[in-house]
Amino acid sequence: MTRATGPLSPLLKPIAWIAARLYGVGVSMRNAKFDAADGIEVLEANGTRVPVISVGNVTAGGTGKSPVVAWICEELARSGKRPVIALRGYRSHAAADGRVESDEAQEYAITAPSALVVVGAHRLACLREALSKPEVASWIHDAVVVLDDGFQHRQLARALDIVLVDATRHGLDGDLLPNGWLREPARALRRAGLVIVTKAEDALQRTAASQAVTVARGIAPEAHCTHAWRSLSVYTDGIMRRESVEWLATRRVVIASALGNPAQFRGAVERARAVVIDELRKSDHRAFAAQEVERLLQHATKVDACVLTRKDFVKLDAVVRGTVVVPDLEIAMDPASCARLRAAIDSVSLH
Repeated sequence: MTRATGPLSPLLKPIAWIAARLYGVGVSMRNAKFDAADGIEVLEANGTRVPVISVGNVTAGGTGKSPVVAWICEELARSGKRPVIALRGYRSHAAADGRVESDEAQEYAITAPSALVVVGAHRLACLREALSKPEVASWIHDAVVVLDDGFQHRQLARALDIVLVDATRHGLDGDLLPNGWLREPARALRRAGLVIVTKAEDALQRTAASQAVTVARGIAPEAHCTHAWRSLSVYTDGIMRRESVEWLATRRVVIASALGNPAQFRGAVERARAVVIDELRKSDHRAFAAQEVERLLQHATKVDACVLTRKDFVKLDAVVRGTVVVPDLEIAMDPASCARLRAAIDSVSLH
C-alpha cells in the first residue's frame, strides 16, 4: 500500500510533519497515564458492574465500524443479553423530546433495533445516568455496553478491545495525524484483544493489511470480514420498496456521501454495475439537504437515482422528490473468523 499522506494538502506537508510530532508527544503522554491505570473508571449502575466491549480503530476515517457494531449487538441479543451502544455523537443535536440524537444513533435504530443507544460526549456519565433509571433495573444484569469508536476513549474500563483495520486503506505504514491518518502509533494495536480486517474483498489488499497488522502488533489479525449489500431500500418520492442489488445494474446514478472513506462507497456502487454520472462529497458526518439531492437528480444527463448510505439518508431534512437508493449493508465472515469473534464476545457476556 502507498504510504498514507493524511487529510491535508501536500502543500502543507512541512507544517503537517511538525504538527504530527507535537500531536505524538500529546498522545504518548496520554497513553502513559492510562497504561499506568491512572484515570480509568469501571462502569457501574444500579449496583451492578456492566461489562464493556469497545469497537474502534487506530486511524481516522471510515473502517466499516457501524455494521460491525450492529452485528455484535445482534449476537448479544441472540444470546439473551441486552446490548447498549454508547456513542460520542459527532454533530449531535437535541431531539424534540430532549434526547440527544446523531446520524449514527438514527442509523442504529434501524440496523441494531435490539440495542439501547446512549449519545453523549461524556460517555461514562451518560451511561451511568441511562443505566441507573428505574426501568433498566429489571435487565441491568444482562446489559453489555458496546462502545462505538472507543479504542482511544480509555477512561472507561473495558473487558474487550476490538480494533478494525480497513483493508482498502489501512494507514498503518503512515504517520500520525495530520501528516498521516494514524490517531496513535500503529504499535497501539498491541492493546487490542481482537483485530478484524474489514472490507477485505480484495485478496491483495487483505494480505497487505494483515501483514501490516502483524508487523505493528506482533501477531496476526484474528478475523477478516467483507462488507456486502444484502438488498436495496428504494425510495420514490418518500415511498419505500425493497429491491435486489441487481436492480442497480446499468442504471444511471449520482452519488452523495459524507463519509470517512467515500472512495470505498463509490467502488461498491460501481461493483453493483451502476453507471455513475456524478458525485457530491462532503466531509464525514456532514448533512445533505433534500434540495441538494434533488439538484443532483436534475443532472443535465438523464439520471435514474441518487445513491446514499443509510447514515447520510437519515440526516436528510425532508423527503426527496425523485428516486433515492439506500444499500442495506451487512458483514460476512469466514467460519473461523466468525467463531473467534463469537468466542470473544461470549467470554465477555457470560460474566
